[in-house]
Amino acid sequence: MFSILGARGTVDENFYIYLCFGQSNMEGNAQPESIDQTVDERFQTLACVNFQSPVRTMGEWYPATPPIVRQGTGLGMADYFGRTMVANLPANVKVGVVDVAIGGTKIEGFMSEKVADYIAPEADWLKVYFAAYDNDPYKRLVDMAKIAQQSGVIKGILLHQGESNNGQTDWPQKVKTVYNRLIADLNLNAADVPLFVGEVVNSTANGTCAYHNNIIANVPSVIPNSYVISSANCPAKPEMDGSILHFTAQGYRIMGQRYAKKALSLMGIDAQIEEPQIPSSNWVVDKRFTSLAEIGTTPFAIVNEDEGMAIYGVKDQELGYGYMAEAFKDTNSGYMFKLESCSDVTHGYLLRLMTPSGGEYSIWSSPGYLNGFSTFQDCSFVLGLNNQNGQDVPNGAVWNIQYVEGKGFSLKNLYTGKYLKNAQSAKFEAPTYFTFCTLKQQTVAGVQSVPYREITDGVVYNLQGMKVSTEDEWENLPQGLYIINGKKIVKR
Repeated sequence: MFSILGARGTVDENFYIYLCFGQSNMEGNAQPESIDQTVDERFQTLACVNFQSPVRTMGEWYPATPPIVRQGTGLGMADYFGRTMVANLPANVKVGVVDVAIGGTKIEGFMSEKVADYIAPEADWLKVYFAAYDNDPYKRLVDMAKIAQQSGVIKGILLHQGESNNGQTDWPQKVKTVYNRLIADLNLNAADVPLFVGEVVNSTANGTCAYHNNIIANVPSVIPNSYVISSANCPAKPEMDGSILHFTAQGYRIMGQRYAKKALSLMGIDAQIEEPQIPSSNWVVDKRFTSLAEIGTTPFAIVNEDEGMAIYGVKDQELGYGYMAEAFKDTNSGYMFKLESCSDVTHGYLLRLMTPSGGEYSIWSSPGYLNGFSTFQDCSFVLGLNNQNGQDVPNGAVWNIQYVEGKGFSLKNLYTGKYLKNAQSAKFEAPTYFTFCTLKQQTVAGVQSVPYREITDGVVYNLQGMKVSTEDEWENLPQGLYIINGKKIVKR
């Protein structure tokens, strides 16, 4: 008893501990940059494995310089969570993270009764990751959390996982199982220990698993003291196979700050954090329409001005939803639409995609229309249709379009009976309001257009001052504004 009381007597009530778990985005998938190499020593990490580089011993506290999960990982969600927390908390408060994460794991990897059967048929590379935690990452998290409780007080739990369970509607219940076990095994009070659940790469960055965010949104209805952390507009990076699953270093910084902002808000602290800059487009909104009659046969763009995003044809049959700078490019299938009445459906309209040259988009010599339904849950398509059938679904390409003063146009699909929001199928209960508009080319003071041959220093930066390319790669960059030799340059 005296031993136990002595251990508890060393607990610092001003040492706030946060447990972190998940897969690769929690593990850290971006190479740390120079600005990430120093950290306030009030932000600590408990080593959950033995490190060789940097040298760390499992169960010991260290200043939280990356990598904090294990050697060979990178910048992740917890890094700028902790940095933002200590920057906004009183000087006598420390923050510590206990981070156990495995790239590629399903949530089942954190269920001790299922983990053996789960990893048995998996690839060798994943088994190596599990072996670092003696094939039971949940137990390792609990063991390390108990060590952390000897020094501080657990204040919350951070989760970033879901890509490997993409689209599984029972995922929130599985998360609840893990959360409840942590609360019980660590003798915590759920009312005092919120769960913060981060979204996977959002549709705003064309995330491969963006559909899963609709499932993540259900977590607060399953776990009362839980909060979803948005990934909207967070920079992400494509993999070699073209999938988009991981954030950039800047994306991890922003997500970490968003986790912290929510945690701080529960303490009554309003933290000011960095938010991503929306890239500038060569094309901007010109005339905004306020009725379908006003549109007539005029081609128009479909823009979400609040997000700076637009709907467009990416390539072939694929529908995209992205920044205007990405949407309004001549290399896309098109980004303007023509309104067509549907004679056999009352108040129904078709939206014909227009090519960048101004012609009507066609597939296999059939008209190309915006289709609100697909057999895939995570995307929608522009398809060649007959008889207004969207992917052989009657009325799948027919829209009820309503204008609301001060908000814009909503698009309700007559087959699904639900609304279009992005490049996913029309399946949303609440309407998203779009601006239907014509476009004009942007005139920016101090911006000049220069041919490729006039770039001499070989370094190209975006408007946020980040290096994005070299001279040899200039032709592969998307249209937009860049900085070269201290001047703003527009690539057309």
